[in-house]
Amino acid sequence: MKTKLSAVLFVFLATLGARAQSPDSVKSFHERGTERYERGDFEGAISDFTSVIDLSSSLRKNGARRGDAKAEEAFAAARVLDPRAASAYLNRGVARLAQGDHDGAIKDFDQALFISPSLKWGYYDRATAWFLKGETARALEDYEKALRLDPRFAVGYVGRGNARIEKGDRAGAFADFEEALRLAPRDARVYYNRGDARRLTGDAAGALADFEEALRLDARYADAYYGRGLLRLAAGDSAGAVADFTKALGLSPGHALAYANRGVALIAQGRSAEAEGDLRRALELDPSLRGEVEPRLASLKPQKR
Repeated sequence: MKTKLSAVLFVFLATLGARAQSPDSVKSFHERGTERYERGDFEGAISDFTSVIDLSSSLRKNGARRGDAKAEEAFAAARVLDPRAASAYLNRGVARLAQGDHDGAIKDFDQALFISPSLKWGYYDRATAWFLKGETARALEDYEKALRLDPRFAVGYVGRGNARIEKGDRAGAFADFEEALRLAPRDARVYYNRGDARRLTGDAAGALADFEEALRLDARYADAYYGRGLLRLAAGDSAGAVADFTKALGLSPGHALAYANRGVALIAQGRSAEAEGDLRRALELDPSLRGEVEPRLASLKPQKR
């Protein structure tokens, strides 16, 4: 069962520009989109962030009468240049990325960066999308761009570290994690990501220590429970794994990988009906998991009635 998503995707929902028009409407769509994202309603979040894009660009149309073809054409051209829409494109891209829509996310990140070329989170999130698509070289290019914009961007070092692990550059990867910890020594996300890199390179004890430290710093950090659950699952502790994945899902209901791996743990316990429910929910949240989840579903025996 793949695990990259939780290892590299830092959730960053950008705030709106101060000049946004119709502040009550734009703010309400933005806040509702953020809330929907956090509870795993990615379609709802995408809808709301799309509304923010439309509303934050609407001033360009002021003074133009409907049916005026030239005015409409000018608005359409100006709309994509509106700097107030950049954060909404970024947020919509993050929601699409959480759905497994890598290409749609990249298009949104491209648009955000076209509007605001100095947006470090745009490069970071686009790098994440490239990484999840398996295009590690392009991911590294974007992580480098983010770090050139801000050499103290701790999250950028984490992302580059994960990409370097994928390329087999362990020394470079762990140097990046150490730099991230130097810059952000109390950031639970950095410990989690170093822990996941340790897990992927066979250092289970080091991984557990990092996941535990991440939870000490942030007891509500869903991915740290998820990572510890993966360790427990690999060690044959299916009960402990189910407990950790359940805790992760209580904190992050849209965590597709937690559903998928809890399904695997439930299969190990002989709880096929519950496992099927989790695996199907994982597919609903992230169709890109099909290759890993469908064989698990096919292996389940029909339940007696």
